[in-house]
Amino acid sequence: MSKQSDLVDKLKLLGFSEYGSRAFLEIVKLGKASAPELAKATKIPQAKIYGVLEELYNKGFVGKDEDTKPVIYFADKPIKRFKDFIKQFSDASTSLSDALERSYETAGGAHEYGFHSIGNFTEKLRAEDYIYIFSSDESLFNRFFQGNKFNFYATGGDSDALVAFARHRLIALIDKGDRVQFVSIEDPLFSLAIDQLMALSSINRSLTSEMNDIQELEGEKILYIDSVRDVVGPVIGQNGTLWISNKRLFVKIPGGTTYARPIPAIESSIIHPDGRLEITVKGSEGIEKVVILPESDSRIILNLLEYVKKNKK
Repeated sequence: MSKQSDLVDKLKLLGFSEYGSRAFLEIVKLGKASAPELAKATKIPQAKIYGVLEELYNKGFVGKDEDTKPVIYFADKPIKRFKDFIKQFSDASTSLSDALERSYETAGGAHEYGFHSIGNFTEKLRAEDYIYIFSSDESLFNRFFQGNKFNFYATGGDSDALVAFARHRLIALIDKGDRVQFVSIEDPLFSLAIDQLMALSSINRSLTSEMNDIQELEGEKILYIDSVRDVVGPVIGQNGTLWISNKRLFVKIPGGTTYARPIPAIESSIIHPDGRLEITVKGSEGIEKVVILPESDSRIILNLLEYVKKNKK
C-alpha cells in the first residue's frame, strides 16, 4: 500500500469520504488550488468536486478565497484543526498529523495576503487580544469571545456579522444560520488602516454627551466622527469635532454653535494640497464655503459625503 493510500484510509477512519480524503490531502500538498485543478490532480469527477470541497469547507478543514475566479481553496491551519478533531483516534493521530505537517510546511502559507476563511467556526477568542470589536448586538460576542466587553461596541442595525481589529489583523465572524464563517486578514500593510482607527478612539469616547444634546439628531444615524484641527467659513475655530450622519454634516467648535448642513445641499468638494477639505454648500442665504482641516485623511470624509449623496438620490 502506498503512503498516500495509507493516509486516505486513516482519514476515512475519521469520517472522511474517499473523495474528501483525496481532495484534502491534495490541497495540503499543493497549498492552494482551484476546483478544476484538484479534480484533475485527484481524478475526482468534475460533477463531484465542488460538493466535496464545500463539505470540507463547511467542516472547517479548508478555506476559500471567493474573490478569485475560479475560487481558490487552501488548507487552513490543518494541524490545529486535527489536534482538536482526532483526539479520539489515538491510533491514527501521530502518523497522520506528522505527514500533514511536513506537507503543509513545504507548501508554505495558505494565501499570499494572509487571508484565511473557515467554514464553520466554533472556537473561543480572547477579547483582550483585540483593540476594537464591533457588532450590531452582543450575540456573536457572547458566543465566541471570553473576557470582558471593555472594547466591544454595539452598532445597532440588522447585520449578522462581527468585526474585530488587532494591531496587524482584522477578523470577521459572519452568521450564516447553519454555520458561522470566520475570516481573518493578516498583513503588515493592514496596520496602516488600523493606525487611522486608533486616532479616532478618543474622539468616539468623548463625543457621546455632546451629540446627545443635539435633539435634531433623533432619527439620524451617525456614520463617521473625526476631530478638526481648524475650520474657516460660517463657523471659525480650532480643535473641534466633525461628524457625518446619513443626512447631514456637522462641525462643532468648543464654545461655539454647531454648524449643520444637509449633505444633498453640498454643491462641490475639493481637497487642497495641504490636506484641507473645501466644501461649497447651497444655504438659505446663498452659496457658502467651509474649509476644514481634519485630523485624519480628508479623502475619507469626501468619499463618505459622495456616498451619502449618491444614496439619497
